Amino acid sequence: ARSLLHCTSVLAAAPETRLVAYGLLRCQFSTRHALSRPSSSPPVHTTAVDLAPRARQPPRTPAAGTRPRASCTPAAAIQQATMSFILNCFSSPPKPHALILARGGSKGIPRKNIKPMNGIPLLVYNVKACLASGAFEKVVVSSDDDEILEIAVKAGAVAHKRSAESAKDTASSESGLFDYCDTVPELVSCALVQCTSPLTTAEDFRNGVMKFHSSGADSLVTVVRAHRFLWSVKDGQAVPQNYDPVKRPRRQDWNGELIENGAFYVFKTQALRDSGSRLSGKIAAFEMSEDTLAEIDTPTDWAIIEGLVAAKFGAVPKTWGF
Repeated sequence: ARSLLHCTSVLAAAPETRLVAYGLLRCQFSTRHALSRPSSSPPVHTTAVDLAPRARQPPRTPAAGTRPRASCTPAAAIQQATMSFILNCFSSPPKPHALILARGGSKGIPRKNIKPMNGIPLLVYNVKACLASGAFEKVVVSSDDDEILEIAVKAGAVAHKRSAESAKDTASSESGLFDYCDTVPELVSCALVQCTSPLTTAEDFRNGVMKFHSSGADSLVTVVRAHRFLWSVKDGQAVPQNYDPVKRPRRQDWNGELIENGAFYVFKTQALRDSGSRLSGKIAAFEMSEDTLAEIDTPTDWAIIEGLVAAKFGAVPKTWGF
């Protein structure tokens, strides 16, 4: 009864806490149930064959030179099953690598990836958040620029020298993904982290990777829920895309639209190889806070996000040693 009452606090806990607690509760109840059964009762997992009467067999005599096998008591069997269940509860899939692609030749904002934002090189924000999340086996910065790689290593990341071909102005992010993933053929999953989204927190990374694993997805996209009415122009006429202007919904009566915010993507490396895209197969969505919708592409974006970063993180970045 005490364990059942405790479930109310378990349901309010973080997802990973609920998973472990649920497993331990199941294990606790299963063990108590088994111990409360009379010794003459059949095992919990039985079959018709188990319940069939058996002829009494004479005791076997161990062969010469061999040790008699210890008998497995019901208590020992329960203990073994209990330990196996607990270990399964704590087992987890391999952690992905976090990969930050940071070319040296950014055009919209020159040297954007290491330009100081409130005194801290831009890419450092995501490196620190990835490391603090504990969700990744390693945090890698891939760049063709030595200065960028030096700053990345100082922040705690692993440097990967990006090929010149995958760092061209016309190269896609997917070419950068293949450039790294092909060097780690045993890698099961990877996360593309975009340093143009410095408002992403350690908790975002931790919960996003957890959602990727728990959903059984092949890839995951981060999104923000926005209550915005979308329009397009067709043949010179404005056309509503996601609502009826005659029946204009109130904000509280409408779920809004999920917009890709580009903060990070998680994917199975095999899915990347099969499709050539970071998003393919079964795609899960991880919803983030509204402030993370902004990305840095222009000087105006930079000015807006710099203020949001200062308000969100306060003086913490000043302790990073930059």
